[in-house]
Amino acid sequence: MKFNFNDVYKIESGASHKKIYRFKNHNEEKIIVDFSYNYNDYLSFLEINNFLSIINISVPKIFETDDTKSIIIMEDFGNNRYDKLINTIDPKEILIDGINSLIEIHNSQKPIENKFLKKYDLATFTVEIAEFADFYLSKKNIGKDVVDEFFYIWKSEFENLNFNWDSFVHKDFELSNLMHLSQRDGHLKCGILDFQNAFIGFSGWDVFSLLENPRIYFDDKDNDELIEYYFNKTNQNLSFKEFLTQYYFLNTARQSRIIGRWINFDKKNKNNNYSKYLSVTLKRLEKSLYNLQNEKLSKLYEKIISR
Repeated sequence: MKFNFNDVYKIESGASHKKIYRFKNHNEEKIIVDFSYNYNDYLSFLEINNFLSIINISVPKIFETDDTKSIIIMEDFGNNRYDKLINTIDPKEILIDGINSLIEIHNSQKPIENKFLKKYDLATFTVEIAEFADFYLSKKNIGKDVVDEFFYIWKSEFENLNFNWDSFVHKDFELSNLMHLSQRDGHLKCGILDFQNAFIGFSGWDVFSLLENPRIYFDDKDNDELIEYYFNKTNQNLSFKEFLTQYYFLNTARQSRIIGRWINFDKKNKNNNYSKYLSVTLKRLEKSLYNLQNEKLSKLYEKIISR
């Protein structure tokens, strides 16, 4: 792999540790992704790209790899990120492409559990929900008795639900990882990036990642329709009512974790770059709790959030 860093410039990569470079010569239509911070993420990206590339969706073509430097040269999907478009157009115009891409993934061959695609479980869930306790509850000086109650209720309610972890989950199927490829047709207009953290889990996980963005509050009047559309177009082994319960349960947990993460990021970086998203994420959390209609969790959060 040969390229000169004088021929490229660094582009935004958000909170990710990886570095991304674009060629100054736009005719190249390629980007360089540097995973040198973590070799396993590099391998995982290649493995999952290989899995997704045989499905009828848009993932970047890989042109060259360098295992010694953990560098990939791949297709450049341009600049039209969903998060930059979502509030300038009717959101449904691009969200439907994302949903249809998820339908294609779900209805394709099931992923095989391996070193990179691991199955979600209670242990992982507990670690994730702990971010809310460690940073949000800690910041509000919530007592140990309430913290213990927090973990007890989440664990017991988790165990009451009959989860079937059997679907590919991108995990970060968010607006900032989706590109609008206007020159393509149908759902192929949705370019999908940043899937190295994928796992096997709940079939609707990526749907709420897309529709319940914790950074941007866009018009979500079509959410109910899009959720039902996804459910009806995919092969599900549970009722729609059960699907919605699991959807809002896991989304409520995810919004909680992200609140803790915003606080943790700013604590580590000694700034307020991420705390600006707290009001949106809290709004998403409260709406998800309302839709979940779980009495124990609603009472718990009413006690926590109101303090």
